[in-house]
Amino acid sequence: MKHTFKMLCAAALLTGFAACSNDDPDWTVPQQEPSRAPETMETLWRTSPLDADLTTRRELFATIQGYADACSGATFSSFLNGADWLASSLVKYEDILACYNAAFDRVLNGLREEKPAAGEVHIWMLYNMGYVIQTPSGCFGVDIYHRRAAELAPYLDFYASTHVHQDHKSLPLIEAMLEAGKPVVTNYLEEPGYAYTSTTAADYTIGNFVLHTFITNHNNGSTNVPVTVFQIDCGEDTGHFVLLHSGDSNFTADQFNVTEEIDVYIPRYAPNELTENNVIGKLFTPKYVLLSHILELSHTDPDSSRWTLEQGLARAAQLDCEETHMPFWGEKMVWKNGKLN
Repeated sequence: MKHTFKMLCAAALLTGFAACSNDDPDWTVPQQEPSRAPETMETLWRTSPLDADLTTRRELFATIQGYADACSGATFSSFLNGADWLASSLVKYEDILACYNAAFDRVLNGLREEKPAAGEVHIWMLYNMGYVIQTPSGCFGVDIYHRRAAELAPYLDFYASTHVHQDHKSLPLIEAMLEAGKPVVTNYLEEPGYAYTSTTAADYTIGNFVLHTFITNHNNGSTNVPVTVFQIDCGEDTGHFVLLHSGDSNFTADQFNVTEEIDVYIPRYAPNELTENNVIGKLFTPKYVLLSHILELSHTDPDSSRWTLEQGLARAAQLDCEETHMPFWGEKMVWKNGKLN
């Protein structure tokens, strides 16, 4: 009986070994389903912030907002400050960062491959309050804040930053511009004797661009920092298109010194609701307003100034300029024949 039992056990063991030897182990790592975020952005870019009917954009914005809500401010900060391998991984796994990266690619490719015709200005919205403005004879950026910002340096004639807060500047871009001998216009750059740093109102001419600047408050509290407002005449080859960018100015009317008719004004979403209208339609009447500082990912939530896309659209509808619009990352608008297209 014992002999029979041993034989049965041995047979079972051999059968088990045979079964194991016949099974090819599957070492395939489960693959994440490809992100649809780039497709979402491509669909958005086929619309326009100037569209009269925003139904499609609102639907796309709802999807993008969902991407953003899944990404914490801490994750975004890790992405900005982390090593390249970490940033690359996060772009693969965080849909909103895939959108962020795709938008930069689109702007960079546009600067490389496109050139405005005479009389045109290309206005690229990059991220937050960061814009790249390209004319037939030059190019500049204002408030560029992006992990890849330094890649823009070869294409910019100057870089303007309204104030010292991290979401309105890029130290790598500043360093790249200075190394290339290109102007960086700020109120905070600590370069003794540097011609383009001023804590008071100042005017500059850089190529065909004529800059008129003045200083305003960020807020009225103890954390106030000076904010430089940039009024920029883009030159004869644009028909003297004039841009006004006020960064995080708190719209104190008596601090504004606008000296020309404004074609496009770029204000922030005001934390103190509708104080944008302290200046819009009262001190000056721009042809277009491009409301910005929406969905800034380093902030935590709307209570901490991560304004949602729907909040942005609602605020844009309340500003005292009929042509108020809310562009999003990677979008291009073209100034031609006295209007945006």
